[in-house]
Amino acid sequence: MAAGLDSVETFRLKGRKIPPEQRLAYETIGGSPHLDQNYTVFGEVITGMEVVDRIAATKTSGREEGDRPLQDIHIIKASLVKRKKT
Repeated sequence: MAAGLDSVETFRLKGRKIPPEQRLAYETIGGSPHLDQNYTVFGEVITGMEVVDRIAATKTSGREEGDRPLQDIHIIKASLVKRKKT
């Protein structure tokens, strides 16, 4: 993970450094630093993790930069689940 974070700093952040506490979060909790500040998390899987697992197992181009599935994956159905106010 450290080498990947170094690469993000060099190429995407153009030399700006990821703060130590954020690096620690990536290394312990995980995440996708190359997507940060470019994409928004817009949902959470509540049921159907087997679908996520199948997507994750899809064959990809294998390139370090720009790795993509060989076939497009489409979300066919999603539902809005309203959270209870706390």
